[in-house]
Amino acid sequence: MKTLTLGNTGQQISCIGLGTMYFGSKINESDSFAMLDYYSETGGTLLDSANIYASWIHGFAGGESETRIGKWMKQKGNREKMFITSKVGFPYGSIPRSLSRSVIISECEKSLKRLGTDIIDLYFAHAFDENTPTEETMEAFYHLSKSGKIKYAGASNYYGWQLSEANKVAQTTGWNGFCSLQQRHTCFEPSLRANFGTQIVLSPETMEFCKINNIQIMAYSPLLGGAYNRGFIPEPYQTEVNQQRLSLIKNLAQLFEVSPNAIILAWMLQSSPPVIPLVTGSSTKQLQENFQAINLTLTTTQIEQLNSGTDISLKY
Repeated sequence: MKTLTLGNTGQQISCIGLGTMYFGSKINESDSFAMLDYYSETGGTLLDSANIYASWIHGFAGGESETRIGKWMKQKGNREKMFITSKVGFPYGSIPRSLSRSVIISECEKSLKRLGTDIIDLYFAHAFDENTPTEETMEAFYHLSKSGKIKYAGASNYYGWQLSEANKVAQTTGWNGFCSLQQRHTCFEPSLRANFGTQIVLSPETMEFCKINNIQIMAYSPLLGGAYNRGFIPEPYQTEVNQQRLSLIKNLAQLFEVSPNAIILAWMLQSSPPVIPLVTGSSTKQLQENFQAINLTLTTTQIEQLNSGTDISLKY
């Protein structure tokens, strides 16, 4: 597994992360452990979770993903080898949507206990909170860092101006800012005014902001639940340009003899700045297919064509 540097921290992390949203809920223990085993055996270390996972599924309360990761790491005795992320901010159970100091600190303690660890490597503000002063939020993350409960802090579902404001506050007060942004991002561009609810799509402007300020981008939902492999364009992405992109992706997959998913992930890893995709699945077979992207090199022309949605011939 190749690595990338996490923003300006100097920390090396895996170029592809393993999303664990449904570990402990939709995905049973046996399958969860099999995927965790396979991922770690390939050299992967970046495990992405959240306190809320997966409270929206009937019969589950949240925290199941963290608990499953914690149990696996205890069995393997490999906590020091893994880079663990979690998140706080969205509501679940009796916990409100909030980035107040009390919620951030109390939820971190719960996540630490479920994960069976003393420290979370990267702790994300899961969603911007307009009802809490930015100073209070950033001070809470700084407090957790100084007390050794987290190594680094990140933001998720923040607009560029919100991310900028947060890091300006941190810089002014001498606190640590956000070193990473986790956002909804894929090769298809959403149609005008597409609504993803609480999920914020990575915009070109925010991507450029992160590049200039050395903030590592991570992408959730990069493969749109297998839509590329199925040759399907989800409703929010149904545009003529994306039809052309889909044709291009199929052609490139045939050319390189890999899955369409691998083309998307390779494009993401080779974008400027590089984006770390968070992939998941229900079997190790799906992970094996996705990891074809690691050793796949697209040409500059191919990347430009994917960016623009320009159709191509197979003559390179």
